[in-house]
Amino acid sequence: MQVLIKTCSRICPQERVHLSELSALSEATAAVFIPRKQWFVVGDRDGNIKVCSDETMQQVKTFSAHSRPIYSLDVHPSEPYVLSVSLDDGTVKMWNWDMDWECVRTFDVATRVVKFNPKDADYFACVTFNGVKVWNIASPGSDGLKFSFGSSEVRCLDYLSRGDDLYLITGDDDGSVEIWDWQSRSCLKTLKEHTAKVYTICAHPDLPLFITGSFDGTVCLWNSFTFE
Repeated sequence: MQVLIKTCSRICPQERVHLSELSALSEATAAVFIPRKQWFVVGDRDGNIKVCSDETMQQVKTFSAHSRPIYSLDVHPSEPYVLSVSLDDGTVKMWNWDMDWECVRTFDVATRVVKFNPKDADYFACVTFNGVKVWNIASPGSDGLKFSFGSSEVRCLDYLSRGDDLYLITGDDDGSVEIWDWQSRSCLKTLKEHTAKVYTICAHPDLPLFITGSFDGTVCLWNSFTFE
C-alpha cells in the first residue's frame, strides 16, 4: 500500500535496527517506551511481553501476559504500571514493574486500545464494540466502569491537552475523526478527511499537533487549535 503523508513535504529515511533480544517473540503487535526506566516493552501475537533496555538492548524481563495477541500497551505517567490489552481474550491487565511485573488488576473488557488519562491517571479510556469506555484503575473487573460515550464505529483514540482543557480524539470506521470535550462528553467537531477506517491517532505531547492514519493510505497532520 502506498502511504501519502499530507502536509509533509519530505520523508527522511529511518535507521533500521534488528534486535536479537526480541527473537524469542512471535510477530510483534504492540510496543511502548518507558522513558524513566530507559526500557521499551513489546507485546506479541502469542500474548507474551518482553521488556528490554533501550541503552544496552538487553532483556530485562519476559513473561506470558495473555492467552491471545496483545493489541495495545500504555504506561502510567507516574506509577510503575503498564496496561496490556488482548481483544481476543477480553481483558485489560495492569502490571507493576516494581513488583517484578506482577499483574495487580484485571479488567473484563474486550478492547483494541487503551490510554491513561494524562490529567487524572487513576482512569484509562478504551475502545470497545460499544464505543469508548472509561475505567478506574482502583476497581477490578466490571465494577471499574465509570462512563461510556461515542459509537460502536470507534476504532482508535488518544487524549489531547490544551492548557487546562482535556479532549479525546477518536477515529471511526467510516473515516471520521471526532473531537470530544472531556468534561461534557460532547462531540465538538467531526473531521472528514479520510475515506476509510481511521486506524491510529497520536497527539504530540508538547506541540499543538496530532496525527491520524487510515486504511485509505493517508496520514494526516492536524493543528490541535484550529482542527485543520
